[in-house]
Amino acid sequence: MLTGCTVEDWRRSPGPDDIVALVPWFANMVDHVATPPLKSWCPDDRPTCRQPVEGTVPITGPDDLVPPIQLAPTPANVRAMGRRFQNSAARTAESLERGRDRYDIFCALCHGAQGGGDGPIAAAMPIVPSLVSPQVQGYNDGYIYAIITNGRGLMKQYRQRVRGDDRWHIVNYIRVLQGIAQ
Repeated sequence: MLTGCTVEDWRRSPGPDDIVALVPWFANMVDHVATPPLKSWCPDDRPTCRQPVEGTVPITGPDDLVPPIQLAPTPANVRAMGRRFQNSAARTAESLERGRDRYDIFCALCHGAQGGGDGPIAAAMPIVPSLVSPQVQGYNDGYIYAIITNGRGLMKQYRQRVRGDDRWHIVNYIRVLQGIAQ
C-alpha cells in the first residue's frame, strides 16, 4: 500500500495534528493567538512584560521581585546600603554553620577558604578581592549583602543562586573570617 503512494499523495494526506484538530475542543488548542512567555519581572519595566499578580510570591522567595540595586563603590552608597538592609540573621552557631556551608559552595572558589582572595579561580583572575582586607572590614553588613545579591565588578549576581536568608548567613561567616584574620 505504501509503495502505491507518490510523494505528493503522502504530503496531502492528513497528519496526526490534522486529525486531532477535527475534535472541537482540540481545535481551539491548534488555532490560537500566540502569547508571549510569562515573565515575573522585567529589568527595564517594558510594557510588553507581564507583571506578577499582586500579592503573589515566587517559589524562590519574595526578594526576587526586587529589581537589582545599582551599586557604586562610594562611601555614601555604603551607608545607604547599611540603612536599607539590616542583617536579619543573628550570629548564632547555626547561622555560622549555614554561612560556612554556603560560603564553601558559592564563594570559596574565588575568595579562598579563609577569604584572602586566593581561591583556585584566583589564579586565572588575579583581581579577586580579599574579604578580610581593612576596606571590606569597613563595609557594613547591608553593603556586603547587596554585593552578594547584585554582584560588583567581575563578580556575578547571586540573587537567583543564594536565597536571601543564606546571604545573611554568608555575611555573618565573612565577619568571622575577618575576626580570625585580625
